[in-house]
Amino acid sequence: MDFFEFLAMIDSEASRIGWSTNDLKRYVLSKYGKKSRYLMTDEQLWELYEYLRLQPHTQAIIPKSKIAIPKIGLRK
Repeated sequence: MDFFEFLAMIDSEASRIGWSTNDLKRYVLSKYGKKSRYLMTDEQLWELYEYLRLQPHTQAIIPKSKIAIPKIGLRK
């Protein structure tokens, strides 16, 4: 299995439990301090996969991000 096949398996598990791409990114940043799965170690990726795999469908808890979202000043 190559790296991209494994990422696809992680994506599949995230989708199965009802997580969006943003939910997955937020979890990775919160849990591992990484902005991308490409920056994670093999062990971290395996841990992430196992965590997702063991979650019941749409029941997993997504931690809230502690990242401040900048205001961009859009007005109507």
